[in-house]
Amino acid sequence: PRSTLFPYTTLFRSLSRIGRDAATTLSRTTETAPANAIKLFEKARAEMLQHNTDGAERDLKKAVQTDPTFAEAWLQLGKLQEASDPQAARDSFSKALAADAEFVLPYEQLAVLAAQSGNWQEVLDNTNHMARLYPEGTPESWYLNAMANYQLGKPDVAEASAVKSLALDPRHSVLNTEQLLAVILAGKGNFAGALDHLRSSLKYVAPGPNSDLLKQQIAQLERRVAAK
Repeated sequence: PRSTLFPYTTLFRSLSRIGRDAATTLSRTTETAPANAIKLFEKARAEMLQHNTDGAERDLKKAVQTDPTFAEAWLQLGKLQEASDPQAARDSFSKALAADAEFVLPYEQLAVLAAQSGNWQEVLDNTNHMARLYPEGTPESWYLNAMANYQLGKPDVAEASAVKSLALDPRHSVLNTEQLLAVILAGKGNFAGALDHLRSSLKYVAPGPNSDLLKQQIAQLERRVAAK
């Protein structure tokens, strides 16, 4: 189900940040990768920092040709491929998991691709698998899990996952979690709770069309709360 109260125009964002806890960002295959593959990987990382994505993609391809089990290189290659070639990105993330099934970030990336294509069961499967491997999760993985459960008609589970995402995300790096919570609560008739989350989200949404839409939604809910 999709909410008619809050349109989903900006729910998805690229999940490409690295450098969190080692349990989420490191693969055991990095320790066994040959020196020349590591050198290509480090070169690609430097090129990404210089916004030379073509060079980075070229060197990451060389790294995985040198060592087809280099899961971290497959992950970073997939991230570079996401925008221009989602199928190639999916293949790269799948190869990262084939190399290291306990490397959790590729599951999150596959969930992002599945969400962009509206395959909510696949989103749920990938984020649930990630949760089993890494119970703490990330703000992005719990947000995607919440979205999948909501779309599959499981609002209570969706609410619990959205709350977990929000608890891990004090800086609100995932911009839409509180808006999703507002959708869920409004669907349950809890307009006051929905209103609280929308008011909170307005604090960190930049001025512009999105904040204007939020203000309209807040005004709409304020009328509903006042009418009760």
